[in-house]
Amino acid sequence: MHLNALLTPARCLVPLRASTLADAGLALVEALVSDGVVGDPDRLQERVEDARPEDVLGYGERGFVLHYRTDAVSAVVIAIGVAARPVCRAFGEGDEPQCGRVVAVVVSPRREAARHLQVVGAMSQLLQRADATQSLERAETVDALLTASGWSAVSLEPQLTVRDIMTERPRSVGVDAPLRSAVMDMRRSGVGALPVVDEENRVIGLLSERELLRHLLSHYLPRAGGPRSGPPGAAARRTVRDVMTRQVLCVSPHQPLAEVASLMLNKDVERVPVVRDGILVGFLTRGDIVRKLIGS
Repeated sequence: MHLNALLTPARCLVPLRASTLADAGLALVEALVSDGVVGDPDRLQERVEDARPEDVLGYGERGFVLHYRTDAVSAVVIAIGVAARPVCRAFGEGDEPQCGRVVAVVVSPRREAARHLQVVGAMSQLLQRADATQSLERAETVDALLTASGWSAVSLEPQLTVRDIMTERPRSVGVDAPLRSAVMDMRRSGVGALPVVDEENRVIGLLSERELLRHLLSHYLPRAGGPRSGPPGAAARRTVRDVMTRQVLCVSPHQPLAEVASLMLNKDVERVPVVRDGILVGFLTRGDIVRKLIGS
């Protein structure tokens, strides 16, 4: 199933008449209301007015996805428009605005969290592909937009997959990196673990708070009768290799999320690297699953 199966001609605006991203979003919301798929227009309007920064996803010069979860609708709905000229999203003073011609709005009821993430994720993948986005931009009529070749670039899976939730392009660390540098990187970025990769970005280990605590317990917090820390300067010479675990549960981006969540619970695993042919492509944590399914 492709994303255009969720669209109707009334929810496609070509051209999208707007000069700012805010105006474009309002025009698309009005298209949803006019198409009769919004049960409570006032409630949707309130949700749009209370939008948070994370409700807007921008993709370079290609376009935007505005997404909202609200019970103003009874099912996941999409509206999309292509502006003749780029519409822009303004930032703070001195920052360059972000602009694009394709704007989509996704609205979902709260109970449809999984489907919402699927649709938003698929739309995001579409706008990250230059060829797919260009096919939408070339559309000069509603019919041309609905049948644009770019829609076939992304499919909606029958169920939520790891790819829909995972963090793409995660931070990682090399096996021979100084341990102190890796720990400082974890602290600065606010993450609880780093996948350890080789020169080809293949996952060979994991450095997490669990391994660090085990290392601290044995070297800095010796128990009665236990081993003492090594000679002075030894700590400064330790590398990620000395502390990481090599027993790493990895998953595929195409695995069903329900299957992976169950596996993480059964194995008592907090986080897993996501790999394709052994290459690191993402990272998934229990917190990601909870936040994105119960969040906004």
